[in-house]
Amino acid sequence: MDFDDLFDQDIIGDGPVAGFLKRADGSPLRYAHIQYGAKRADVNRRSGGLDVSNKWAAKGTASYVSDGGFGGRLHASDVGASSAKATATFSFNANGTTAWKSETNGGQGGGVWTRAQAGEYDILFTQVAANSEGFLQGTLNAWLAMTENRWIALTVSASRGRQATATRTVRAQIRRRQDGRIWLDRTMEFYCTVASDG
Repeated sequence: MDFDDLFDQDIIGDGPVAGFLKRADGSPLRYAHIQYGAKRADVNRRSGGLDVSNKWAAKGTASYVSDGGFGGRLHASDVGASSAKATATFSFNANGTTAWKSETNGGQGGGVWTRAQAGEYDILFTQVAANSEGFLQGTLNAWLAMTENRWIALTVSASRGRQATATRTVRAQIRRRQDGRIWLDRTMEFYCTVASDG
């Protein structure tokens, strides 16, 4: 059997090997780690007591893209004497990291959205739900290459004793440009509240 037809290639470089299985040139077979994809049916070749299908991601299942550890919802709030302003921001960065920031209840954080070459991917942010308050800005409604940081931010403000709440639901999609395959399809919620005392 040709294992190239059964398992995804290791493009990250951390795929495990099964020492006894070798290519024609004598190098050990190495495929994408199963943590990036799904298990396929056993292939009746064992390594370390387990079928090698437990080591490698089945063909067509490996994904090297995630939301970078984002919890799905970002909340920002502010209270001010004469005015108040709250902003919640999320970005997918060209170096493969994510970053998010809000004043409260979401804090700030980040993670890794890909360990592959980020520039090989495109991203699309689309607003799918909103209320009438606040202002959403960033890279919306167009597929853009991940050759630079791509971000979205929701801001709401209030003054003179007013309160305001802004909500947005944004769909984030990331595709590999080479084949057009969607690797990430994620809904993100942004929630900002402000209150002015004066």
